[in-house]
Amino acid sequence: MVHGETVVEPVAPGTNLAAIEAGVDILAHPGLITDEEVALAAEKGVCLEITTRGGHSYTNGLVAALARKHGAKLVIDNDAHAPRDLVGPEMRRAIALGAGMTAAEIEAAERNSWEIVQRLMK
Repeated sequence: MVHGETVVEPVAPGTNLAAIEAGVDILAHPGLITDEEVALAAEKGVCLEITTRGGHSYTNGLVAALARKHGAKLVIDNDAHAPRDLVGPEMRRAIALGAGMTAAEIEAAERNSWEIVQRLMK
């Protein structure tokens, strides 16, 4: 997992592209990610994060829309920095729906997360 170019923290420009080119499992809160970067993420099988964390979540709608456009995989993650950041399944779903995801896309994102966990547990 790589910390993406969120709009609320200083992250070096080019971080999203470098992470995608490296083939990471998940690019977390990629901020104002570009069409080209999302297309490459789809090609390389890099999952993009829809985050429940305040601030980082400002660009969830863009990430979801571009992922849909290019067929990129998504995960829904909460990037907890403190206990107050943890959310339950209902809030995860509400945030994903608020980002414009469909029920089927939410289910697919959950499967993507489990596939990564299962692979790492081997």
